[in-house]
Amino acid sequence: MVLIPVGFLTKSDDEEKPEPAAAPRTVAGKERIERRVELIRQLRFKRETPVREVSKAQTRREGLAQLSRQYPLAQRRTDEELLELLGLLEPGTDLRTISGSLYGEQVAGFYDTRTKRLSVVQDSSGGAPLVEITLAHELTHALEDQHFTLRDEDTPGVEDGTSAYAALIEGSATSVMTDYARRYPGSVSLGDALTSLLDSSGGTGLPPYIEVSALFPYLRGEAFVSELRRVGGWKLVNAAYDRPPSSTEQILHPEKYLRVEQPDPVTLTVRLAAPWRRVAKGTVGEFDTGQLLQRSGAGDAVDAAAGWGGGAYELWRNGPLPDPACPAPCAKRDALVVAWRWDSVKDAREFERALRPAVKGMRGAASAIVPGDGTTVLALAPTAAQARTLASQSPAG
Repeated sequence: MVLIPVGFLTKSDDEEKPEPAAAPRTVAGKERIERRVELIRQLRFKRETPVREVSKAQTRREGLAQLSRQYPLAQRRTDEELLELLGLLEPGTDLRTISGSLYGEQVAGFYDTRTKRLSVVQDSSGGAPLVEITLAHELTHALEDQHFTLRDEDTPGVEDGTSAYAALIEGSATSVMTDYARRYPGSVSLGDALTSLLDSSGGTGLPPYIEVSALFPYLRGEAFVSELRRVGGWKLVNAAYDRPPSSTEQILHPEKYLRVEQPDPVTLTVRLAAPWRRVAKGTVGEFDTGQLLQRSGAGDAVDAAAGWGGGAYELWRNGPLPDPACPAPCAKRDALVVAWRWDSVKDAREFERALRPAVKGMRGAASAIVPGDGTTVLALAPTAAQARTLASQSPAG
């Protein structure tokens, strides 16, 4: 669903030509940090990585310019409607406003895959320790880009598979950063490194779903990469760029990645006559499934989502989006169908039990849940009859 880039990495695909910036205070130590990153990551730089220092205001400006280009207003409004309808965001949440606060306050540095340039933000919270950690983290992105050509796919509104790919990238850089802090305690302690990461990404007053989504690629990605390193060292991580993880399930359960356990295909058959129109469709992975349950306070949310086999959704709309006469989420104009496949019938039943109380926190006018043979279909619609019809006509398979 929605992933907001935050923390150490925000790829700023800026088209404007910024004025030349002064070299960062740490530029004299850049070569030393590069050699250390090469030693930890077991790769060598092929070419120089330019580094510039930017202000918080410039970071915010470039980040929002990127957002406007890569995340059009219509798509953003659709995602807001979807997440508010599911109860993952409060009504009236503006994703651009949230992004502006992140770009302005929570980004310590970023590597641009288009210009191959690294930027360090002036006066980032965390001081000198965060500056050095940021360089180590972002230089890892630059190093891996030179060897594996990183895909630039951290735009909000992405697919579950893209979230998994982001976790590989950020997990690798965070793993290097963690080793860096352990190996060179004279520069920065491990405690400072982890505290800086959490301070820069969490505890910000962000909506809980956005905050957890933003942290996911760093923290769970690092755990995923650590398991690959345990099994096959950095060579296995290198191989992962040729066969990236295909789902957040594989990030949460690295053994499924190692077994090449792919998501089950889920095909929806939603049929609604005009003036209804489909405004969004996508995949729902294990991470988002767990969030749907967790936001309702389900104590067994993680276990109930763990049998995930595949998931998809479609959002349909009867009328304009947004609608000034019906503030988001407009339950009388929305129809949402979400379908899951499960690893077993037992997993499906466990999820259904957890889903029923979670639906109470959703904002559809009416809802219906239709269980199948190892499948679950949820429909939110203006009327109970319509919800039942949609859920029944859309088997997860």
